[in-house]
Amino acid sequence: MTDQPAPLAVVTGAAGGIGRAVTVALTGSGHRVLGVDVEPAGDPAAYASLVADVAVPGQVERLFARIHERYGQPTVLVNNAGVYHARDFLDYDPKTYAQVLDVNLGAAFFCTQAFARALVDAGRPGAVVNVASISGQFGSPDAAYGASKGACIALTRSLGRALAEHRIRVNAVAPGLVDTPMADRIPVERRNDYRARIPVGRFGSPAEIAAAVAWLAGPESSYVTASVLDVNGGLH
Repeated sequence: MTDQPAPLAVVTGAAGGIGRAVTVALTGSGHRVLGVDVEPAGDPAAYASLVADVAVPGQVERLFARIHERYGQPTVLVNNAGVYHARDFLDYDPKTYAQVLDVNLGAAFFCTQAFARALVDAGRPGAVVNVASISGQFGSPDAAYGASKGACIALTRSLGRALAEHRIRVNAVAPGLVDTPMADRIPVERRNDYRARIPVGRFGSPAEIAAAVAWLAGPESSYVTASVLDVNGGLH
């Protein structure tokens, strides 16, 4: 009797603060984690680190083909890749706007498509967790970011319903303010205002977001799909 390999998970944006924490959490729950990022720096907690720009559909196709060839069939996908520019609406140009939508929405769309197609062909169940944002629920001074995360939430609810018949669950976490390098781009005055309005009185940690992601990716949430889990310290 041979031992079965640990289940395989793919995490995009794995070099960032939340991505690294998700890698640690999923590794701790028994997954082999493939960390994907546009940056070549790998996460020591990852089973393997891969470089790809998931905002480019052609690279997504090649990425998942390479994963299947080298590592096997992933059954968990965490769409965490994201960009935030803290830019005023009047200062946006078409190229930057397109980048925000391509990374924060397009990457989740095409990564989930490649992931789900293989699972459907194999007749296997799976779980997708999208990392959205409170900005997608209530808006953001960075209008492109807020719009992209709102669309990510709509995509989550749509795919959760569309893929349910294939036993593929799709959910999202919607973090509030989290202590990461991305959050450091928020102007200090705005950061202080946000902190003052958070009922628990502090920003979240990447590990707290990762714990929610790991729960949605695991068997304990088997009856949860097309849902968004708020992890925001009560900020509304």
